[in-house]
Amino acid sequence: MRSFMRILRIGVAALVLPLAIGEPGAARITAPRNAIRPQHRPLQAVSARKPAFRRNSTSECSADYDTAGYFFLGVPNGSDVAAGEYSAVLGGDGNEACDDEAGVGAGGNNVVGTEASSSFDAAGDENEIDGNDSFDGAGTQNNVSGPYSFVGAGSHNSASGTASFVGGGDTEYVVMGHHDDDQLGNQATGRDTFVGTGDLNSVSGNGSFIGGGGYTYASTGASVPGNIISGTDSFVGAGDLNSIAANQAFVGGGMSNAIAAAATYSTISGGARNSAGAQYAAVIGGYGNAATGQYAVIAGGDGNQASGTLSFAGGYHAGAVNNGSFVWSDYSSGSALVKDKAANQFVVRASGGTYVYSNEAATAGVKLAAGSGTWASSSDRNAKTDIAVLDDASILAKVATLPIDEWRYKSETGVRHVGPMAQDFYAAFGVGEDDRHITSIDEDGVALAAIKALHRENREARRREAGKDVEINRLSGDVAELRAELHRLEASVAASRR
Repeated sequence: MRSFMRILRIGVAALVLPLAIGEPGAARITAPRNAIRPQHRPLQAVSARKPAFRRNSTSECSADYDTAGYFFLGVPNGSDVAAGEYSAVLGGDGNEACDDEAGVGAGGNNVVGTEASSSFDAAGDENEIDGNDSFDGAGTQNNVSGPYSFVGAGSHNSASGTASFVGGGDTEYVVMGHHDDDQLGNQATGRDTFVGTGDLNSVSGNGSFIGGGGYTYASTGASVPGNIISGTDSFVGAGDLNSIAANQAFVGGGMSNAIAAAATYSTISGGARNSAGAQYAAVIGGYGNAATGQYAVIAGGDGNQASGTLSFAGGYHAGAVNNGSFVWSDYSSGSALVKDKAANQFVVRASGGTYVYSNEAATAGVKLAAGSGTWASSSDRNAKTDIAVLDDASILAKVATLPIDEWRYKSETGVRHVGPMAQDFYAAFGVGEDDRHITSIDEDGVALAAIKALHRENREARRREAGKDVEINRLSGDVAELRAELHRLEASVAASRR
């Protein structure tokens, strides 16, 4: 900035010298200063320099710097003041450059104050700089009070934090048909903060960033905050009414999204009325979602809750309220919240049915039909190959020797089951992926084959029984005939004895 002022002083002196000589109130221009800066001299009062239409009736500067060659007034009209050493006011009306090496380019009623050395206000109206090494480009009623800070343009913007930045933005309030000039625009009050543009955005957390967005309700005359960041090292990209109170947090855009102070490192990508209330939480988008558990994630949708640690919710009115749970709810007409009932659960509501495929072509897998309570495995003949005829009699023989026990899983308390061990099943039939699992389709197939063999044996047994019955009936007839013949013989013998 000092180099800039030196070049400005030399160049403007060469260009404006013919115009300034002899003009009332003009500073006397001499040759450029020596390499060694002269000692600062006390300011002297200049009563004729009060601006005609400044809001404050008294001048910020007490006097021009009364040393020939070390200040410059480009338009000597009696209301500009260059009171700092090597200061300059190049044009306009009612402008003041009060500190050393400070300047005002043009416009009206702009002030570079007594604590704003090496600062510059380029143009505009009623802008004020009170920080060293700072800059205001243009606009109306902007204030730069932080050192090393910047306001580009717009109105009612404020950069009061050290090394803070406001690019621009316009805040124009209409209250009962009148413009209200007392409202604040964008504000960068923290150190190393940034507001790009928009209205009523505020960054007070050090190292934080708002890109733009924000607006007002001009129809009612009521003003509401735009985007607000009070946490450090946080980011709001755009949108309106978004707020971050946490450190190292992120809101991409949208409206009325909020990250609480406890939600450090959390993210809301967009949407509206979403909230994050715990560390490392994330809401991808949607409306009215709340991620209040640590490391919780809401994929989007509407009215979802993820309050369990490391929980996940998505869809419509899904509630992952326990730690480690995954809950997905479809867009059914009912508004009841679908929730997990214990930690580490996987809960899905899919009223149109559920399909789980295990191959790329979606020809293998299982489905749960709409309204059903039973999984159905894919068993289409067209999806099968290497089909072989099964010896069901041998299957029945193996089933007869297969141990069937009652047992329970070690991890399942209080629940008992009946069935074979996977090792025994695999040794007997050699089907399935390995000897530690039994698929339901294999177990069902073995059972059906055994039933088929039993049916055949029963049928053959019945046939044999039927043959036995015929033989018994024949033998019974023979016995009856023999008995009748015996009776006749006995009767004949008895008659001969008489």
